Order: sequence, then C-alpha cells, then structure tokens
Amino acid sequence: MSKPGEKFCVFCGANPTVKTREHVVPYWLLEMTGDPRRVVAFGQNYARGKKVIAYSWSNFVAPACEACNNRYAALEARVKPFVEALIRRESLSVASYVELLDWLDKVRIGAWLVRRMIEDYPIKISPNFHIDTRVGQKDRMIAVYVFDSGNEGINLFGVDSLIFNEMPSCFGLRINNILLVNISADFFCSRGCGFPYPEKMLLQIGGRDDGRLALENFRYPREISNPLTRLTLFKPVVWLYQPIKLPTSDPIFQGGFVGHMNLFDSRVMALTMQGNERLGALFRQNPDNVRVCRAPSEMIEFNEVVGDDCAMQKDIAASVYDCQVRLFKAVNYRWVDRTRRDKFAKAYRKLKLENAAQMARLYRAGHGSSTLERTEVGK
Repeated sequence: MSKPGEKFCVFCGANPTVKTREHVVPYWLLEMTGDPRRVVAFGQNYARGKKVIAYSWSNFVAPACEACNNRYAALEARVKPFVEALIRRESLSVASYVELLDWLDKVRIGAWLVRRMIEDYPIKISPNFHIDTRVGQKDRMIAVYVFDSGNEGINLFGVDSLIFNEMPSCFGLRINNILLVNISADFFCSRGCGFPYPEKMLLQIGGRDDGRLALENFRYPREISNPLTRLTLFKPVVWLYQPIKLPTSDPIFQGGFVGHMNLFDSRVMALTMQGNERLGALFRQNPDNVRVCRAPSEMIEFNEVVGDDCAMQKDIAASVYDCQVRLFKAVNYRWVDRTRRDKFAKAYRKLKLENAAQMARLYRAGHGSSTLERTEVGK
C-alpha cells in the first residue's frame, strides 16, 4: 500500500529503483491532439485555497519503474493505430477492442493516481491498488461517440469529482472528434451478461477485512438481459460490455473480496472469449438486441446515429457523472469498526453524491469546465 505523500511507481506501486517518467496520457496522443507543451489545468491545490494547478501537458507525468514503463510501452504501441482508426471512423476487431479496454484501464487509473499526487487533497487516502492490479480485473464497458467538429484537443471528464477520488471507476476521454466513455467496476455488468453476480456488495470499514468488499447472495442468471444494464446513455456508435471472471482465491491486489467466488460452469464458459477462460466475451448493446462477440477476429462496425439520437458533447460529459452516481450507490458500507461511523462520514458520502450531480447539471447547462482542455461543444 502506498502511503500519503509517498512517491511510487504508478504501475506496480513499489518505490522505483531505476526511475523513469510515465506520461499517463501518452505522448503520441498529445502530439495527435496539439502541441504537447500547451499549458492546461490539472486540478486544484486544496492546501492553497483550491488554487488551480496548471502546467504543460508534456509535464503531466508520474514516477515509474523503468521495467514497468517499458512493459506498458508495448501496449501503447499496439493501441495507437486503434485510436487512429476510430478517428477515421473505421471498424476494429474484437481483439482490438479488448486491448483498447486494457489501455483505458491504464489511463483511468493513471489519471487517478497522478491527481492524488499533485492536488494535496485534504482527506488522505492511501491507494491500495495501482495500474498493474486494475488492468482487465473488473467488469468493464466502452461507449464510442463521434462528432463532426474539427476541434483538436483532449478532455478528461469525471476525474475531477469527489466520487472519482474514492472510486475511479468511470471517466470520459475526448480525443479530437471522438469521445470514449469507460466504466470498470466489480460485477458491474455480470448479471446482464449471464454471469454469476452477488446481490449485495458491502464495503468493509474497519476490522480484519478493512477495505474489502463482502459479496453476499450469489445468483446465477440463465439468460442475457436486454438492455445489459440500467445505465441510461446517449446512443453511441459502438457500445460494448465485458464481464471479467476473477480468481477464486488469493486476490492479486490488496483489497479484494470476502465471500463466495464461483467457478465457471459450461454455460458461462460459452460466453467467454475464445481461447481465454477468464475474460468474458464482448457483449454488444444494440438498440434492439444484444450480440455476443467471442471470436477475436470478428469485426465491429459503427452503428448509425442520426436525428434525435445525436447528442451534444456537454450532455455526454454530464452522463459520465450520472454513471458515477449510480455506481457509487451500488456499494453500501458495513461498519465493522463503529467508531468510524460518525456524522462526518455520512455527510461526506452525501457530499460526494451531490458533487457529481452538480457537475452533471453544470455540463448540461453549458458551464462545465472540462478537465483538461476547454472545447466548443457540438454534435
């Protein structure tokens, strides 16, 4: 576990032996979207009256072990042509989307860790996971939106909320004329995809299992749901879910689960990726059906989005915060140490929910200050 104020590798969490600098948002993406030296806002310094923290994109970096950095450089090299293809509005294979989801896990958790390093947040939380232990470890989703606007730039939506500070499970990433909404959370889509899921998840506060989720009352759905989840998103050109089967014992990250973890049965195995016993297939949410995509070579084309189904960037950004609220409400607390259950804890949970809801309202009103670059909104 990383201690508050401690410098650590964003990939493995260890004190880097041979230290390098990791661009959480990769340098090739900075070059693709403008001048890497452009100065943008990266958050607030809470110790100095919420003074805005601003510096160049090229300096938006975090410590990393040289070996870890080199290992993830290979993922970056593979994903770059996928992002370029999406910008050109081209189809990608199932295998390509799986790697794109891995990359979004990396960017999302990396952005969370960097903000914790630079913002001097008043309530210190020691990260008990890092990029290595979040890539491909939890149910996840990607929704792809495209725009006719020719604006260059990057925006990270959702990373500035109080919910994201505690639960970095949902964010949006605009890259020039595309916007990706990404979610990754425990058993977030398992039920809809026909995978075993717990009816109740309780975050343990205090005691031997502090910080772990207690999983209770597992259920085994016999059918795939349509829609796959209760999320209400604007219609994207591509909407994919992927359930993830976690190990049955020995969690690889501090945290993990308390409770029953179920083995695959033959029915669930038929819903996994071909050649992989742990990764679920990609479940494509279409307007009137769900398609299960198991073959890595299968191509995924864009759906058409026209007329009233078109949405403004500001409204899609607002929907990111709506999703954060829904995910946050899905997990309740179990106060093993009741001395920590005070009025402040209850009020702070309410504050997080109100903060995300307020940000959603600001975006819908056209007043959102997107992190990290301001951009004109449009269809």
